[in-house]
Amino acid sequence: MAKSIRVSDGIYDLAAAAGEAVSRSLAEQVEYWARLGAALDAAGITMEESLLLLQGDRGVLDRMLTHVTAAPGKTRRRQRFTGAASIAAKNAQLEREVERGERSPESLFLLSQEQLKTAIFTQRAPAKPGKGW
Repeated sequence: MAKSIRVSDGIYDLAAAAGEAVSRSLAEQVEYWARLGAALDAAGITMEESLLLLQGDRGVLDRMLTHVTAAPGKTRRRQRFTGAASIAAKNAQLEREVERGERSPESLFLLSQEQLKTAIFTQRAPAKPGKGW
């Protein structure tokens, strides 16, 4: 059953624009981002590492490849994903950091509005047939 949530105007606008670019509804885009974020979180990949990777930092790419191809526990300790409670705790921590002025609200976004507006999105057929997630 679908549930309603509140999101900031910035997230709403970003999701609407990104979804339109790849032919997803607003809800589908937010759900896609949530699943992507949960997968990154479960793999122990931080937002900072994600941003560096998007900027082409080869060192981060090499560390991530080493991490995901090594035997569990050999490269770094993975944080165990415990579901909604861990997400809520992390969100509360990030909100406190924004309130204290330790980070900007924009630092919570993976892409800036300017990057999203100039991005070129292409759609391609999946490598394997299926519905994705």
